[in-house]
Amino acid sequence: MKRKLLVALMAMAMTASLAACGGGETPAAEDAPAETSEETPAAEEGAEEAQETPAADSAEGDLIQAAYLTKSRSEVWQLMSQGVVDQAADYGFEVTTMDCDMNAAKQVEQVESCIEAGYKVIAISPADYDALSDVCKSAVEQGVHIVSIDGPNFNAQSYVAADEYDNAHGLGVKAGDWVNENWPEKETIKLCLLEYVYEEACIDRAAGLLDGFTETCKAEVEVVSRISPANQAEGNTMGESVFQATDVDVALGIAGDNMAGFCTAAESAGVEPDAMMAAAMDISKVSGEMMQEGKYIKLLGSWGSPSVDKAKVHLEAMKAAMEIDGLTDDPVRVVYDVSYVDESSIDQIMTDFGWN
Repeated sequence: MKRKLLVALMAMAMTASLAACGGGETPAAEDAPAETSEETPAAEEGAEEAQETPAADSAEGDLIQAAYLTKSRSEVWQLMSQGVVDQAADYGFEVTTMDCDMNAAKQVEQVESCIEAGYKVIAISPADYDALSDVCKSAVEQGVHIVSIDGPNFNAQSYVAADEYDNAHGLGVKAGDWVNENWPEKETIKLCLLEYVYEEACIDRAAGLLDGFTETCKAEVEVVSRISPANQAEGNTMGESVFQATDVDVALGIAGDNMAGFCTAAESAGVEPDAMMAAAMDISKVSGEMMQEGKYIKLLGSWGSPSVDKAKVHLEAMKAAMEIDGLTDDPVRVVYDVSYVDESSIDQIMTDFGWN
């Protein structure tokens, strides 16, 4: 009975979400995510009818019902979620978005509920890869198509990927070149690496950053700290501890939001903006704004605007998954193209992303 009610609430929440997300931009504030989840309030009246009408049987008949499950409600994920909703019809989908706020058990429950509600495609940014394996295998065996937004994982039939090591290595090389050009007199560089040791893709990205930088930088590189912040707030908190213990000349990070938090900690610690250089993959609004303001960040990696370019890649992966029936050892790979942003291009990038 509890599961039936959960399905009913999701079906009704889906309708509310699609009405609310029909136009306009996703709010950038983290306390106002553009999402629909199974906790969305729904009137009890008519719940039995919603129970009997799976998501696949919407009034939009010709559109395939899809769920887009993100691991976080950060600004970037909000933008991507809104972009997927806005462009879904162009790819033949009607999309409902949800996030689990990094709660793996909740995300598994969301997948189970989506299966019962009749979604034909479920695209997932995983909070935990291993936790999703069994439930996604069950989904595929029941005819649901699964997409991994983070590499070939958990029995997905298609996945979105970038060459994490090579792309990050390119940014590390550019950071090394920046130091060689701007600080030629420095004999030693004290480096802090903002990594995330709980995801394989993030591990590869951090390794690329570090290798590219150390191979290029002419000064001796001393890694004085390695931290694993999951978001901007943790970047700030962990950064405060780093600056209490040591000085940092260069900070390299796997994500713009995390780096923005770290740079805020540097500012609070009294580090002058020209005394530390920061570079990070995965540009975000706040990291772009810091670059525009001349606060520490000199280089950012970008896989295109979240609300347009990245959202399109995710929708392409959803279409690709629909072409595969059943479990496969050869999922379709859909790739991101990376570009590198510096102070000469940041204003245009911010405009392109709708962040100015």
